[in-house]
Amino acid sequence: MSLDKLIAQIEEDANQEIDRIIGEAKEEVRRKLEETGRKAKEEALLLKQHAEKEFENMKRSELSKVRQEVRRRVLERKEDIINECFRKALERFKNLSGKEYIDFVKPLVEKSVKEITGECVIVPSRDEDVRLAKELGVPLAREKVNAVGGVVVKSKDGRVSVDNTFEGILKRKEKEIRVRLGTMLFGD
Repeated sequence: MSLDKLIAQIEEDANQEIDRIIGEAKEEVRRKLEETGRKAKEEALLLKQHAEKEFENMKRSELSKVRQEVRRRVLERKEDIINECFRKALERFKNLSGKEYIDFVKPLVEKSVKEITGECVIVPSRDEDVRLAKELGVPLAREKVNAVGGVVVKSKDGRVSVDNTFEGILKRKEKEIRVRLGTMLFGD
C-alpha cells in the first residue's frame, strides 16, 4: 500500500473515530440534558407541590384564626347582651314600688323565715321593707343592707342568713339565668 493510501486510510479511520467519539459525546450530552431536564422537572414539580401544600396550610391556619376571632367576637357580643339583660332586670327590680314591690318581696321573706326556723330579723334595703317587717311581725335589724331592693333575713345570733336582696337573687340564679337567656336569645 502506498503512503498516500495509508495516510488516506489513517485519515479516514481517524475521521471515523472522531465522528464516533463526537457522536457518543453528543449522545452523552443529549442523555445528560434529558436527565437534567427530567430531574429539573421533578424538582420543579416537588417544589410546586411543596409550595401548594405550604399555601394550603397557611390558608387553613389563617382561616382557623379568622374563625376563632369571629367566634370570640360573637361570644363577647352574646356576653354583652346577656349582661345588658341582667342590668335591665336589676333596673326593673329597682323600679318596683308599693304593692308590686311588697307582692314580690313578701313571699321571699316568708320563705326565708321558715328556712331559718328560729328567731330571726330582717335587714331591710328600703322603707317598704320596714312596713313589711311590721306586717309580718318580724323584728328589724339595726343596720340596712346596701341593695336596690329585697332583704336579708338572718337568725338573731347571725349564724344563718338568707340573702334575698335583688342582687343576691340574681347572683344565686346567675348560671341558670344565663343558660336560659342564651337559649331564648341565641338558641344555644
